[in-house]
Amino acid sequence: MCQICIEMIVLPSVVQLISKHHKEALISPYLEPLGIQIQPLYKFDTDQYGTFSGEIPRREGPKVTVKEKCLAGLEFSGARVGIASEGSFGPHPDFPFLTINEEWLLFIDLDQKFEIYAKSISTELNCDQLSYLENAQLSDFLKQQQFPEQGLVLKRYSDQKLLEKGIQDAAQLHDLLEKHKDNWLLETDLRAHQNPMRRKNIEKAAQDLALRLQSRCPQCSTPDFSVVRTSGFLPCSLCKLPTKSYAHLHYECNCCGFQKEENRKDFLELDPEFCPHCNP
Repeated sequence: MCQICIEMIVLPSVVQLISKHHKEALISPYLEPLGIQIQPLYKFDTDQYGTFSGEIPRREGPKVTVKEKCLAGLEFSGARVGIASEGSFGPHPDFPFLTINEEWLLFIDLDQKFEIYAKSISTELNCDQLSYLENAQLSDFLKQQQFPEQGLVLKRYSDQKLLEKGIQDAAQLHDLLEKHKDNWLLETDLRAHQNPMRRKNIEKAAQDLALRLQSRCPQCSTPDFSVVRTSGFLPCSLCKLPTKSYAHLHYECNCCGFQKEENRKDFLELDPEFCPHCNP
């Protein structure tokens, strides 16, 4: 058994949040009940790891980037415990015609030498664009995207050059579109403080993080005793044949390796509507 397992991990009372987009309001409500206070780090430039609006390319995927960001932020601040956040938008792995928002949170404790990844994946998002070629649809676009609560990004259509971001004022938007007539592209601003739907998904990731921090290994008490895979298939409630939905959950400790298997609690059987035999 490793040393960290022998010495029971104690959750810190203060954690540095490596973010400059006010995500503490989204994360704090889930960690404060655990006795953890969020201390935001606004001075660290997280945009150096890439921007949604494209002026700084993203070099890596969200899971790699969130760790780079967290470690660099801790080095910058001198703190020993931190949380970083990273989001991405892209095609659904199984249904490429759908776009998903993937949100990652990483909790790192340098002194106790443990890290916990949490995430949320959702198809509920504001991620769209409209160009001057579709000007007749502008009013519907703004209404659908819930402008001005949802911020917008303006680019030049001809070369995709960024002109303005964080647009949340109707008069400003009107002036900008008039100025760049016949050569504009509007996009939803994907930064968390500009995007209400993304904020909801970050909250889901924060909820996942809180659950992982509380889920202790039965053998060594290390946090993040969580599901690593599923197995088996639930039977159909009508024909009793196996469906494609999993039946068992497999937990594993990242520290001591302790494993546990349990049956799924939310369903014992699956409705025939989702049975490949009854409803092929």
